[in-house]
Amino acid sequence: MTQSSPQLAANEIRCSTIERLLITTAVVIAVAALLQAPPLQSANDRSRWCSVWSLVERGTWRIDEIDAFPHWSTIDKVRFRQNDNEPWHFYSSKPPLLSLLAASVYAAVKALTGYGLFNHTALVSRLILLPLNILPFALMLVSLCRTLHRLDLHSTARCLILLTAGFGSLLNPYLTTLNNHTPAAATAMFAVAAAVRMLQSGRTVDFAILGLCSSLTACFELPAAQLTALAACLAVARSRSASLTAFLPMATLPAILFFAANYSVVGSFKPFYATYGSETYRYIHNGIPSYWMEPRDLDASTEPLPVYLFHCLLGHHGLLSHMPVLLLAVLGCGLACRQTPSALRSLLSSPPRSQADQRQSISLLLTLVAAASTLITLAFYLTRTENYNYGGNSVALRWMLWLSPFWWLAMVPALRHSGRRTFAAAAVLLLASMLTTQWSMLRPWKPSWLYEQLETAGLINYRTPRQPFDPPRFSLLPQLPPAGTTQTFVSSRGDEVTLESVNDPTTGHVQVRAIAARLHSVTVLPAAAFPDGLMLQRPGIPPRSLQPPPDSPAGSLQFALQRIFGRVDSGRPYASAGTSWIPARSNPGTAWKTERGAVRVAVEDPRFGNCIDRVDAWFCSQQPFGILKWKLTVLDAATSEELLTETWTTLETAAAP
Repeated sequence: MTQSSPQLAANEIRCSTIERLLITTAVVIAVAALLQAPPLQSANDRSRWCSVWSLVERGTWRIDEIDAFPHWSTIDKVRFRQNDNEPWHFYSSKPPLLSLLAASVYAAVKALTGYGLFNHTALVSRLILLPLNILPFALMLVSLCRTLHRLDLHSTARCLILLTAGFGSLLNPYLTTLNNHTPAAATAMFAVAAAVRMLQSGRTVDFAILGLCSSLTACFELPAAQLTALAACLAVARSRSASLTAFLPMATLPAILFFAANYSVVGSFKPFYATYGSETYRYIHNGIPSYWMEPRDLDASTEPLPVYLFHCLLGHHGLLSHMPVLLLAVLGCGLACRQTPSALRSLLSSPPRSQADQRQSISLLLTLVAAASTLITLAFYLTRTENYNYGGNSVALRWMLWLSPFWWLAMVPALRHSGRRTFAAAAVLLLASMLTTQWSMLRPWKPSWLYEQLETAGLINYRTPRQPFDPPRFSLLPQLPPAGTTQTFVSSRGDEVTLESVNDPTTGHVQVRAIAARLHSVTVLPAAAFPDGLMLQRPGIPPRSLQPPPDSPAGSLQFALQRIFGRVDSGRPYASAGTSWIPARSNPGTAWKTERGAVRVAVEDPRFGNCIDRVDAWFCSQQPFGILKWKLTVLDAATSEELLTETWTTLETAAAP
């Protein structure tokens, strides 16, 4: 057992060599993951990155400009204006304090390196995340280690808890992305460590640290306001004078910053989060409805409470199914509940019965706080039935992760006097937790392995049902307009073709012909060989490259156009992929409503051999031929290597909606 006195200052407690090695290894792995992880991983972190860029580059919270770029665009935004005389603008829906801190770091990085977040996104974002995520993570592990020493826990148990925090927590994958969960967990750990020191020594500086860090945690995670309230009660019970002179002023500072930042965005102290379901989230802007008017997939989940609770604890987002080592925390909470009365009497006695009793009482008190805070936070989110989405498309029940330090310390009662069998079982649970963590280390905003396995097995399905086309669509041109109607399409390779609907004199039916075409920057129609254009056999999927066969000059034009619009006779209909909206170039204030479809067709090509053509089509009934644009992707059938990608778009001959 460690024989250090509880009166020792925090800096007099040193982690052992093996503990320093564990902490260093965990930090190195986190840095390596950060250097490998892609930037702008999800709509969630892009929302904050948009604010960071706008603050530094444009001096505003408005994200309209940066959100217009596809790889920066986010659904986590709101449309807002302070009065009817102002135009609408987009803002991040996230509380602004963290974005403000990140913008401060970005400004320093840009001043030192000259690199900008837009042109050097990967490098600059990683430089920003080093002080925002990695440094707090390292300090959190050190703080945890010293706190375990103060609680007089033996070395084996300390190492197991450090392994859990450094390698077996689903908090770790979020170290690679801009988010509020990792800084909230760090400040929560600092608050807990300060509370332990305050209870043992009563130093004024620990009151100040407790106030600052508990308040910061609440600013990063709004449900953590319970931690601030509990910390205030503990501080007052310990010393009223120190609470007034140290705790209260420091706790007030983050709150002032939080509400001041929010006021600078909204013009009021009410955060955007509190307006969910209002016109700030549900709107139609330039003809395009917001995502939150018709959320999809997991965001549209309507599961009953028992099912939702099961998946929060033991299912695809379950705390215990992904981090089974937390079963030790559950056991610790059970042991703490049995010993609560005597522990509280020992803690509140003056002077305490003994140092050992005081340490054990503090440990039990922290465990009870962990249990109560977990239940309160979980109950809070269970009442938000309109948000039964498990925190969105993410690896964990992320809005609970700020409680991680409490869960680690709740393991102490279960490990304090445990034997070899308990530690052997704990090692197995820890290994399972570490495997899950490392599997998701580079993909925090994607489902966990358990989610994917359950989905593959058909046990869960959160995908929004896509109604099939009725009637089925086998053609890229699903409708034929009256005779004499024309429509022009251009490709991303510079090719162009104009179609016209004509009456077939032999059948009296409307047919489609090409009356003009430019292939590979060469005008090939009208030509002497086809003065009246070229009749297309039947419209359908564009199956292949537009390059005509070199040994067939007479049929090259016919071959090329048939390959663009000709139907490969596979008998496969387009699969519906839902509704999407595309801004109208002819009228920026409007948008085209399209029904997306996709089909894959096997093709035997004389040059490439066996290939797979995937066609993504944006059907639009307001266009003459029923199509707004399509994308052709050609893949090698054996290797799935991408051989060709091109997009064809109409010149919008139809009237804008």
